[in-house]
Amino acid sequence: MRPITDVLRDIRKGRAVEQATRLLAEVVRAVDETGKAGSVTLTLTVKPEKGGGSQKTIMCAVKHKKPEVDIPEAVFFSDADGDLHRSDPQQSEMFTEAKAPTRGVDALSAG
Repeated sequence: MRPITDVLRDIRKGRAVEQATRLLAEVVRAVDETGKAGSVTLTLTVKPEKGGGSQKTIMCAVKHKKPEVDIPEAVFFSDADGDLHRSDPQQSEMFTEAKAPTRGVDALSAG
């Protein structure tokens, strides 16, 4: 019996094997990056010759599923117009007025 790997190398002068190899490497890198599972699927379809006979047409499809990096959540606050802001528009900011340094503090920082 002829090994399937030999047949795969004969499909379109090895293009199926090259594509599967490249996609497998992409999936492995994505798995390393995300810590999530990925997959490579190789599907071979065998079609008989019309009218019978020994001729077969082999179609090969290589598909992959790379895991995606999750985008972390972000907290926003909404205003009355429905706009989103990074800080709460209904809460006044602390320390918005610059305070003049006291004389004692100036003397300590100068010396």
